[in-house]
Amino acid sequence: MKTWKQRAMGWIAPVLALGMLAGCSGGGTAGDTGTSGGSGDSGGKLPVRYLLPGNAPEDLDAVVKAVNEKLEADGLNLEYKPTYIPGDAWDQKTNLMMSTGEEFELIAIMHDIKGPNVLAGNGALLPIDKLLDEYGPELKKSMPDWIWDSAKINNEIYYVPNFWLDTAFNDGMVTLRTDLLEKNGLDAPKSPEDLLNVAETFQKNWPQDNKNVYIKLLGEPATFLHTTYDTYPFAVIDNLIYVDQDGNVKSWLETDEFKKDVEYMNEAYSRGLILKDVLTTPGEVLNKEELAGRYLYRPGDVGIDDKIRETFPGAEVGIYFLSDQKKFRSYAIRNSNGISATSPHPEAGVQFLNWVFSSQENFDLVQSGIEGTHWKDAGKNMKETLAFTDAGGPKYELSTWLLGNVEMNRYNSTIDPGRLERRTTVAEDAVNSVTIGFSFDPTPVASAYANSVAELQTSILPLMYGVVPYESGFSGAIQNMKSAGLDTVVEEYKKQFDAWRSSQQ
Repeated sequence: MKTWKQRAMGWIAPVLALGMLAGCSGGGTAGDTGTSGGSGDSGGKLPVRYLLPGNAPEDLDAVVKAVNEKLEADGLNLEYKPTYIPGDAWDQKTNLMMSTGEEFELIAIMHDIKGPNVLAGNGALLPIDKLLDEYGPELKKSMPDWIWDSAKINNEIYYVPNFWLDTAFNDGMVTLRTDLLEKNGLDAPKSPEDLLNVAETFQKNWPQDNKNVYIKLLGEPATFLHTTYDTYPFAVIDNLIYVDQDGNVKSWLETDEFKKDVEYMNEAYSRGLILKDVLTTPGEVLNKEELAGRYLYRPGDVGIDDKIRETFPGAEVGIYFLSDQKKFRSYAIRNSNGISATSPHPEAGVQFLNWVFSSQENFDLVQSGIEGTHWKDAGKNMKETLAFTDAGGPKYELSTWLLGNVEMNRYNSTIDPGRLERRTTVAEDAVNSVTIGFSFDPTPVASAYANSVAELQTSILPLMYGVVPYESGFSGAIQNMKSAGLDTVVEEYKKQFDAWRSSQQ
């Protein structure tokens, strides 16, 4: 087995070549590593240096102190040292740290930015089966077996899944303002055409003078449409690959289902329901509109907060499915935490996470801060925030999508009861995609994979967002994708997937 230094030194070239997507959201200036959460002599304790994206919470140091006091009281020889890296510097900074062998124990992994397959394939992560067996019994028990199966690469667990929600409650639906449905005398949408008509009516009668409000788009497949297709359920991986429940693999972009998605979006664009300049408008501007509650509908399950209700008194949201289908998990998770190959004592990261998930008290402290200072208990899975920044946000909070658990997370007490139930429940009757448990390693086709993902932004996004009609835009777009290496990626995925399925039988 390679040493951590050998792994790290083999990391730099391929990672830099694959660093094709922008970092996660979060302000700050490049190079600002935020607050390290403690420094100085650790008294012989093993450091748990945890890299997190975004800006450090205002009260981070106070919470880190409390965490370390609790760790010591519980007899763990660990010192928690989180480091926040602003989103715009995340990719560059973490690439550099790992390529130079800088030591740390844990790293947050955002699968839509640089997934664990890429990191593991380049030696940046350690397999952790033995570490989990020895140091992580409570951690293993905190998630179902099928979630752990999803974290395997070449039949070894390579990362700790962040099972902060059951994806069966996050795909296939749209979020709509229920109060606007009632005010406009509209029924819940039951088809794609119904949804367009509802959005059109919302826009026409928007309860503000500024009626330039649009559908919130995501750079991912429109699963809310997929539930209406005869071929449902199926999974779409990386906007590139289609896999049905029989295990058939093909290019997603060349399917009839993709064509239907594009035609729907182009109809929405033609009716003025999608921002005309959606491709050139900065993401932060679009996100600001969403945070203000100014969207006609949004894919997925999202809520509203008190600030939106101040602008729209009586505003309420609900989720809607366009077809009555059984719940489907097209993927298991989107975020996780990896044990760095640069750590001289990787067991410390597993020990820390095991401690976090061993009790609600420990979990609450790390995620929500000091009880009585930052939050108070408002009932099962709920809290009331007590300490606020000048901007109105919590002085301390670790986002659930960075470190969470579907059954342990706490949400603001004003959350919609239906959404709280969805966020804290595992759908036992949901159907898992046949791809869950399989991890694609793009290393053998690294260049083709990187080029294909990059070309998506140029050639395919205009189709996905409805700006370019399928009839006039698809031919050139697919030619560009094939030139970038699409066929090579699909072929390699199929090869690996078929081999994995055979090994499961």
